[in-house]
Amino acid sequence: MRLIPKLVIAFGLVLLISPIGLADPALMVTSYTLTPDVLMPGDTAELQVVITNLELTSTTTVYEFKTSTTTPEITTITTNAATIQNIWLVPDGDGANTIKAQGNIPNIGDLAPGASVTVSFRLSAHENITPGLYFPVLNVDVKSYQNVKYPIPIRISSIPASIIEKNVPQTISQSGSTPITITAVNKRETAIEDVMISVETNENLSITPQTVYIGTMNSETSQDLTFSVQPSQMSKYNISFIMTYRNGENAHSSTLQVPLEVVSYSDVSPVLYSIPKTIPLGSSDRIKLEVYNAKTEAITGVIVIPESNLTIFPSQFFIGAMDPDDVFSASFDIDTSDASLGNHSISFKVIFKQDTTYFESPSITRSIQVITPPPTEHDYSPFILAISVLILFVVIILFYILRKRRRR
Repeated sequence: MRLIPKLVIAFGLVLLISPIGLADPALMVTSYTLTPDVLMPGDTAELQVVITNLELTSTTTVYEFKTSTTTPEITTITTNAATIQNIWLVPDGDGANTIKAQGNIPNIGDLAPGASVTVSFRLSAHENITPGLYFPVLNVDVKSYQNVKYPIPIRISSIPASIIEKNVPQTISQSGSTPITITAVNKRETAIEDVMISVETNENLSITPQTVYIGTMNSETSQDLTFSVQPSQMSKYNISFIMTYRNGENAHSSTLQVPLEVVSYSDVSPVLYSIPKTIPLGSSDRIKLEVYNAKTEAITGVIVIPESNLTIFPSQFFIGAMDPDDVFSASFDIDTSDASLGNHSISFKVIFKQDTTYFESPSITRSIQVITPPPTEHDYSPFILAISVLILFVVIILFYILRKRRRR
């Protein structure tokens, strides 16, 4: 009867320690990071995987009962470390176009209970892979125990960052500078870095700035950029706005082509609305005009300057600053006292300042004829009236004398 309690106690001890006796290393992928998060076709990425031995005890003890005694004896003590022999990634893709890792990681060695190891793979996506979600499988070969297989979800997206037009005229004036506004857009699911916009065009177009650095653009964001275009001659041009950026360590670019024609019209120029065709020699007359700012930007230092061999006052008309769509009037007096008879040309131009540069509008020219003054007309009315009164007076006297003689 004393044997029974001892057997019960021994059996209880076996139950208490049996989980340890049955324990095996339990490897698991506890976390992973992929940089960049979303790949474009042809991109490379870095995959970091953390593998952990989830076993909590460092050793396993095996007890054995012998028939000659009721006390269990320890016969085997083993470590619960996991010996990792090899780690590799099985590619996934749409056939021949896959996401694959560059090589494998062999002979990592023992991983103690509770310990972790981080391994890295360099991944590459084929340049012709179809956008979508793929699952390359991470394989961990563990000596004497069950291997680990863990699918890694990787998204491929062909949506690029891009540039779109916002305020781009088809034609611009040769005079002054014209602003052009474009928008940089990141429609991707993740942020892009080192975003830069540069400009390429013909040497006869001066565009400032040449380069704009944006930096990081978060997902689904945009930024407006304004460039100033100053042409040196009339022609048709193409402007290339080039957007470069990085997705992780992968360089990408997007280009916007903008056609632009430079024409002769002036968006800042004088407009004549009152000018005489003829002026008598020795006389004066007045010319009236208006200056219109058709630009989308303010201008400063606006001056109207006349050019002619006739005497004109004032020699220049200062307007100053003009906002977009402003209209200012100016007038000039012409004196022909020292002029010669015949046709004389007179021109007007506008000089203005935009940003830090002065510009000059095309001149508008008209012709004025100096003519011979008409003959002076004398007014004989008072003299004729006096003669008439005198004649009437003489007639009256003569009538009185003749009448008096007849009475005699």
